Amino acid sequence: MKTFIQTYARFIYPAVILVISLSIYFPYYGTPQAMFWDENYHVPNAQKYIDGVMYMEPHPPLGKLLMAVGEVWFGDNENVNKQALLATDYLTGDAAPPEMTYKGYRWPSTVMMALSVLFFYGIINCITQRAWLAAAFTSLVIFDNALVIHARAVHLDGIQLFFILAELYFFTRIVTGGKPIRLRDYVLLGTFIGLATSVKATSAIELLLLAMLFCVDQWNNIKQWNWQALIKRIAVTVPSGVLPAAAVFLGVFYVHIGLGEKIIDNRTYKASPEYINQIRMGDTWSLKTFSLGMRDNWKFMSEYADGVPRLDECKPDENGSYAMNWPLSSKTISYRWDKNTVDGKTVTQYKYLIGNPIVWFSIVGGIILSLSLVISRYIYNNPVKDEKLFYWICAFTGLYVSYMVAILQIERVMYLYHYFIPLIFGAINLALVFNYIYRDEVIANNKHTIINASLFAILVIAVFAFFSPFTYGFGLTEDQFELRNWFSFWKLQVVR
Repeated sequence: MKTFIQTYARFIYPAVILVISLSIYFPYYGTPQAMFWDENYHVPNAQKYIDGVMYMEPHPPLGKLLMAVGEVWFGDNENVNKQALLATDYLTGDAAPPEMTYKGYRWPSTVMMALSVLFFYGIINCITQRAWLAAAFTSLVIFDNALVIHARAVHLDGIQLFFILAELYFFTRIVTGGKPIRLRDYVLLGTFIGLATSVKATSAIELLLLAMLFCVDQWNNIKQWNWQALIKRIAVTVPSGVLPAAAVFLGVFYVHIGLGEKIIDNRTYKASPEYINQIRMGDTWSLKTFSLGMRDNWKFMSEYADGVPRLDECKPDENGSYAMNWPLSSKTISYRWDKNTVDGKTVTQYKYLIGNPIVWFSIVGGIILSLSLVISRYIYNNPVKDEKLFYWICAFTGLYVSYMVAILQIERVMYLYHYFIPLIFGAINLALVFNYIYRDEVIANNKHTIINASLFAILVIAVFAFFSPFTYGFGLTEDQFELRNWFSFWKLQVVR
């Protein structure tokens, strides 16, 4: 059995991880048969693509396009009158057809997030060359309550994280492949970045990967300050990475604009008369319409962003939170609750955005350790025991810090799920820090180190199960709720 596992480990581990991931992300994803949080926005907007209705929205279109595909392929609403979805950008629960289901709309985010764990596993495995280590730390993504509840809905983040993890995996494959870095590598990496940015603009932080790839590509010239060679290489690598990203982004908008073939109830979103005229002429797929539509969509997105209110923590119903509080899973968000009486006891089914505290707190600890390592190396000139691994830690710590610094510059209200991207960076970083600390034991496949990593994964799973009522909507009494209310800064609120 040991020989069999060692021989086929590269297939066994991913297969087991995928089965576990699907078993966590897919059960009950069709419930509740009602919308919550941003589903009220994304469901009607996805439906507009199906019916060819023009609309504008603050996020790039790719996520809603995939939701529309999911509804067409897997939805059960063929006989439902969905006209109410076309006349609004926010569908209230009362206005939604009561017999309508949301499985089709939820399917893309659910399945893509479930599949993305394979990229996460592959990233760690490529860097550490230890499948057991990669498998143990993949539990951070599979068994995080916040990721599971948010991705199993008509939300953009599961789709976004799929493309982000795909580009991170591709980046690590290039760097660890041992082959010369070619222009096609920049092209493909830029394409992945373009796909992620076409879902949510926050993915633009991944453009840093192009700079990191260039540093790996030209490390010898950088160390020798060979400016002439560096400038020549920049002249070809920047267009090779940036132009594909821009082409994908614009291509997605081209499809978005082309599908908007009619206007409902004179809902023009302040579009220019020229653009409206092109739509009414039935000329939505022309380059002229694209240029007009792109200009008007960009203007709408900018004005919408400017109109979003700032964070006001004095508001009793404020769901937003300050970015510096996110690493500790503050502030949680109550997405939905349904109150019932069972055997004389009041039982409430919650849908709560709350992170697995073992996952989130461990990631914070990993970032603190990695920052300490970087400071000790560059401030105090302490030696490092594994240079390649040290640079990988620097890369993911840098991505984490860069995102948090960038997000702190945004004045509009932001929410806990905006932390998912650095959460992924931090989870990878935690695995690398563990590998760095126990480097010799990991290389030797020390059984005690393997047991410790396994026990950590088991702890992650156990705490996920403990908080799973918030994730899957299982009923809780008040006492059971308070048993899970560990910290006041989470700001959990029991329904009485």
